[in-house]
This record gives sequence, structure tokens and C-alpha cells, in this order.
Amino acid sequence: MCFKIRLGGANEFVSAIDPDWPRASPPGKVDFVKGWDNQDAKKWKNLGDAEIAAAQVWDIEGFHTVVEPILVCCGPKKDNA
Repeated sequence: MCFKIRLGGANEFVSAIDPDWPRASPPGKVDFVKGWDNQDAKKWKNLGDAEIAAAQVWDIEGFHTVVEPILVCCGPKKDNA
């Protein structure tokens, strides 16, 4: 099982987190993609890492998120080790 981070109340999912992006104050940037089946949504292989990433989203953007379990973890391109 893998996990995705969904923007609360939406069908948008985290596709990238850059905590050091310098063009914001304080630094950091989170990108989202629309759709439950969007292949560009980032996946985490364990709940602990997904929860840490969700906390980063809160720290950077102040957005409420939901860690969503997904049964199929496809492709190493977007997965964290």
C-alpha cells in the first residue's frame, strides 16, 4: 500500500514539495495536480513519510491535507524510498 496527500475538500494531490524554493517568504513551494488517477501525483511508500510530507505542506502553504491510502503503488518515478 502507498499513500497520496490530498488537499482537504478537493480532488487535488501533492505532486512536488520544495521546502527550499527561494521565491517565497518564508521559502518553500508545493505543487498540486487534479484527479484521483493523475500519474503526476506523488506517492509515499509508508505512512510515516506521508505524514511528514503533509506536515511540510502545512508549514509551507498552511493548507489542511488528508493522507489517502492507495492500494496500487505503480512506477518508481514519483515514489519515495
